[in-house]
This record gives sequence, structure tokens and C-alpha cells, in this order.
Amino acid sequence: MRTMPSNHRRIAVTADPELEEALARVRATTGTREATATLVRRLAMAGAHAELQAGRDRRAAVEALFAAMDGGGFDLDLEAIDRINEPDYCA
Repeated sequence: MRTMPSNHRRIAVTADPELEEALARVRATTGTREATATLVRRLAMAGAHAELQAGRDRRAAVEALFAAMDGGGFDLDLEAIDRINEPDYCA
């Protein structure tokens, strides 16, 4: 398959043994015959999507935790926690 030249900037990715092994595992598992650059781009896009989703999930978890705390879902003695964390208490 012949690709058309691109006006987009190129980036260099070092094809170290770890990357080569990861790409080989993907190819063996999926059967893809994509060119290496195409496969690396596709995996980078999927990884970026997964990382962004993980960030959204973390924020949602924090918001849910704070909502549970505000709603009385936790019986925390914040003053006791502060006392425990004081430097003199730990000595």
C-alpha cells in the first residue's frame, strides 16, 4: 500500500527492543499488517484516549467521594486526624 506524502510535522520514535516487542505482540494478537508508523500512530491515539478517560474517571471518583463526605456518608473526626498528623504527635 502506498501512502501520500504529508504536510504534517514528523516525530522520531526510538525503536528500542521494548517497543519492538510491544509492536510484535500487538501484531501477533490482532493480526494487523499495518505499517509500523501507522500502528504506532493508532496506538498513540488509543493511548491518549485511554489516558484522558482515566483522568475523567479519577475526577468523577473524587467528586463522588466529596459528595459522600458532604452527605454524611463518612463519620470522620477531622480534628483527630489533624492531631495525628501534627509533628509532635509522631515523635
